[in-house]
Amino acid sequence: MSPSSVINKVLAIVLLFLTTTPIFAEATTSLKSYYSPIVRLEADKGYFLITTNSGIQWVQVEDAAKEHLKTLEVGDMIDVVVELRPDPVPPLLKSWKLARSASPCTVFNGHTCSKE
Repeated sequence: MSPSSVINKVLAIVLLFLTTTPIFAEATTSLKSYYSPIVRLEADKGYFLITTNSGIQWVQVEDAAKEHLKTLEVGDMIDVVVELRPDPVPPLLKSWKLARSASPCTVFNGHTCSKE
């Protein structure tokens, strides 16, 4: 067996291995948590503005949270979990906990509110 045929067989096996090895895609959702005062509210549009380590960040909410945004106030301290999305789309709210607020919705789990 010639050295070139051995190399060809080894390369063929490597190529076969590489093409049949399952590739696990990175998770499509990336969650991030922020603790911040609410800087601005656009409740009718479904957005609020917070501060992060890298500056200020708009957070978008889905319809289930829109009505509850109206109970929040600028200055309320909020701990949010958001789903990061590609720029320029703002992160999407997944849940919140209010540390300092008069809102009846101190805990929002993505679907419903409670007062703890």
